[in-house]
Amino acid sequence: MKNKIAILAVVVAVSAGLIVFGCGKKKPHGFEGRLGGMIDKISSSLDLNEEQKKKAAEIKEEILNKNKAIREGEDKKDREIEEAFSKQIKSDNFDEKAVNKLLDTKIAGMEDMRRFMVAELKKFHAVLTPEQRVKLSEIMKELGPKHGPKKETGK
Repeated sequence: MKNKIAILAVVVAVSAGLIVFGCGKKKPHGFEGRLGGMIDKISSSLDLNEEQKKKAAEIKEEILNKNKAIREGEDKKDREIEEAFSKQIKSDNFDEKAVNKLLDTKIAGMEDMRRFMVAELKKFHAVLTPEQRVKLSEIMKELGPKHGPKKETGK
């Protein structure tokens, strides 16, 4: 269960990062707009050279294509999960295994995207200078406390 929460926390943190960096002059819309705004913001913050900008654009395109492919099937899958979940709630016998299987399918897709995003980050990391990596680390630290997972407080 903690692993599933950690995966969701990473997805939330990445989404928050996209939202924060996506607040550019053009007012981007949707994931694609936020991602474009984020990459533009990072590019200007890191003072990327032309080759690095080209690589960042390639990475951005790969992420957008992956997201589009996932999104095309996601709406249908979400409706199927919602219907099956609703059916379980209405039934006389709640099938815990069936519900967990539904949610495991959803989490598996999120896990796939997380792994993909980490691989893309590795590609981006490879083209940065040591100074740019330090700056990127600072940017990520700024995002963490504001938009990352909240720490549990003892009650």
